[in-house]
Amino acid sequence: MLEDIIIVGIVMAVVEIIKHLLKRWLNEDFVTQLLPLIVLALAGGLNVLNARIFAPEVGVTEALSQGLTLGAIAGGVYSLGKAALGKS
Repeated sequence: MLEDIIIVGIVMAVVEIIKHLLKRWLNEDFVTQLLPLIVLALAGGLNVLNARIFAPEVGVTEALSQGLTLGAIAGGVYSLGKAALGKS
């Protein structure tokens, strides 16, 4: 399987793209509230795909659980970065 840090990095990059696209059509406050759900869904889905491709012996439930944990980590890293830059 791919390393966890790779999944977290992909999630953070894709969420930034999604955020900019959604801000064109939706209210910025709504997008801000929707982003954590997008992060968790994307991390869970990517980790299930990761497990299916590179470690088929890993169960879907286990991969999804680990993916949701990675999503929470990605959200925390993003929040810490914003706080460090004084943008939170």
